[in-house]
Amino acid sequence: MENDLNRRDFMKTAVGAGAAMALASSQSDLFAQTAQPAAKPAKEVTMVKLPYAENALEPSISARTVAIHYQKHHQAYFTMLKGYISAHPGFDNQTLDELILKNKDGVRFEEAVFLYSILVNNHNWYWMSLKPKTGGVPRGKIARMVDSSYGSYDAFRKTFIDEAMRLGTGWVGVVQDGDKVKVYRSEYHDTPILQGYQPLLMVDVWEHAYYLDYQNERQKYVEAVLNNLLNWEYAEANLVQKKK
Repeated sequence: MENDLNRRDFMKTAVGAGAAMALASSQSDLFAQTAQPAAKPAKEVTMVKLPYAENALEPSISARTVAIHYQKHHQAYFTMLKGYISAHPGFDNQTLDELILKNKDGVRFEEAVFLYSILVNNHNWYWMSLKPKTGGVPRGKIARMVDSSYGSYDAFRKTFIDEAMRLGTGWVGVVQDGDKVKVYRSEYHDTPILQGYQPLLMVDVWEHAYYLDYQNERQKYVEAVLNNLLNWEYAEANLVQKKK
């Protein structure tokens, strides 16, 4: 009888000790899992940091327009895109270009991811395509490419304005097409990378980009960007060297 009691006491102690060890082990594993930061994706979508003060583009584009455009419109597109990616992990660890090109050749995937990827990407290009106290006639290699492609800067300028005025809503930009440059009109949700072009500059011609400053006079806005803000240095930095 005494031996039976001792055996039962031993079993209780052993079971209790085993449970305690198991609990300690599970808590240790849990701590190890929570203590280590989650691995950051090698690639991710980004929203460009505004490269100048919000009032730096005045008087061509007001600080109020820049603030609303960047903090409300652009930020909202980025937030929506990040939300969709978080809900669909298959879209993480990819750049904006990679997400957009999943639609190439008619292979359509999650519609919202496609559309918001383009909106974020085009806005990134737009802010980088502007620079205070620049614009006008380009210089350097990009100037020679403009002259070679259009005959003169004035002819290029007229084409750019005409394309901007033909838009219902969208974007007008400059792209590289081999040894040439061309004005590219992007209707609504479109981007030149879907056509295999290298973007160089992108100008937003949706109403939120100019209506507070110019109301319905879109051409005045486009002319102001061309004359005072178009960042030709950025365009030249994005030129792709021809492969030998």
